[in-house]
Amino acid sequence: MGVALGNSTPPRARAPRLASPAQVAGYTRRLGELYPDAVVELDFENPYQLLGATILAAQSTDKMINTITPALFARYPTPAALAEADPAELEPLVFKSGFYRNKAKSLVGMARALVANHGGEVPRTIAELSALPGVGRKTANVILGSALGITEGVVVDTHVTRLSQRLGLTTETDAVKIEQDLMKALPRDQWTPFAHRLIWHGRRVCMAKKPDCEHCVLAATCPSAGIAGTTTATATTTKTKTKTKTKTKTTTTATATATATATATAMATATAMAMATKIDRRATERAKTDAKQKKQPKAATPK
Repeated sequence: MGVALGNSTPPRARAPRLASPAQVAGYTRRLGELYPDAVVELDFENPYQLLGATILAAQSTDKMINTITPALFARYPTPAALAEADPAELEPLVFKSGFYRNKAKSLVGMARALVANHGGEVPRTIAELSALPGVGRKTANVILGSALGITEGVVVDTHVTRLSQRLGLTTETDAVKIEQDLMKALPRDQWTPFAHRLIWHGRRVCMAKKPDCEHCVLAATCPSAGIAGTTTATATTTKTKTKTKTKTKTTTTATATATATATATAMATATAMAMATKIDRRATERAKTDAKQKKQPKAATPK
């Protein structure tokens, strides 16, 4: 059996360890100090509007949705008004949110379900909210916590998922399991505000591709501090090396081409000079022959 001369398997990224209760308390305190007024960033005036806005926000941004909802709710101010609409009527209004046909159907379906099953009011439990068209557990938690003041769970969106994993609050990837871990780790009165603060922090500091660990108030105790940044730096260095290698290869090829061209030119010049010399030699020999012939006496003419 041969001896392995090296390890071809790349090293695995260091997984963040689970946070201790003291770390969790520190995260809660520091984020509370940094974002004391963190709330959902969708504009709304009542639970119905927040429900509609949250349905539209899927695969879009809060900023975009806030440009759409004023006209939407001006035209359909109540669930009853929206329930009477044809989805095709909504499509131009919600077009910019993306997936507009599906969202138009979900909005009308949601409104009709509210009218038919809840007297036109937004229900107050996760189970009832999750049964509405276009509504999942995340949306249900948003409505309950931000519009109805009911704490039944934790909002888990892409930012909460990313930061919870980086901070060591969970090792799960499934949203429901992440929510369960957060509910165990946090005091109940922190379920709603902590999720909002994680979302704000994820949008402003702990971004997906380039987290700003240098200016993060959680970096001192975050088990992932610097990992993503190091990975990005390594990728940048590798890319730079690749560019340098490509540039060097290109330069070498150009140099080789120039050398070959110069060699060919020199050979052609040498050949031309050799031919010219040969021609000159022949001309000289011919001139000598002509000169000898001229010096020879002419033969006598017979009488």
